[in-house]
Amino acid sequence: MEPNHKENTMAGKTPSFITGATAKIKIGNLTMAYSQDVSYSTTVTTIPIETMGRYEVVSNEPVAYFVDGTLSIIRYTKEASAMNGAAANGNSVEQWQNATSSGGNAGDGFDPSRLIASETFDLEVFQKLASGSTESVGKLRDCRFTRKGGAINKRGILVEQFAFNAILMDNDSTVEAGNSGDQDLQA
Repeated sequence: MEPNHKENTMAGKTPSFITGATAKIKIGNLTMAYSQDVSYSTTVTTIPIETMGRYEVVSNEPVAYFVDGTLSIIRYTKEASAMNGAAANGNSVEQWQNATSSGGNAGDGFDPSRLIASETFDLEVFQKLASGSTESVGKLRDCRFTRKGGAINKRGILVEQFAFNAILMDNDSTVEAGNSGDQDLQA
């Protein structure tokens, strides 16, 4: 029997997949213009629990939780911003004002004179909806940059890559990760 193709098509429906075309990335209060990609991972480290008289482990117990990721930005300068209507002073990490919890600069972690005083920031991925609103699809909380690098070739554009660590990762706007212990280490 031939399947009914009209029932199997998605004509007239807006797909709800999260794609680069519908994603929006924010660091602190700033929407990252010309962000090329973001990747992140959560790792739970386990140790094997062994007992006498058994070759196999009894269980694998969690002992640590790590969140890390990378972010790439297509760089532009102050002069280029006049042509494309983007941020007035370019988009170097030093221009990412108001990205930290106290309204500071996300790039402070790369300046040795401000390293100790640097603060964490939240990185959030949103999906732009057909209605024009946005919905959070993932939030990495209390991030710190750990690496910055760049690459350019004769015919290409400057792309800066950043690596970061985070303390917690929320899966979406409805599920917020919680601290594991009874101590809240944040003031």
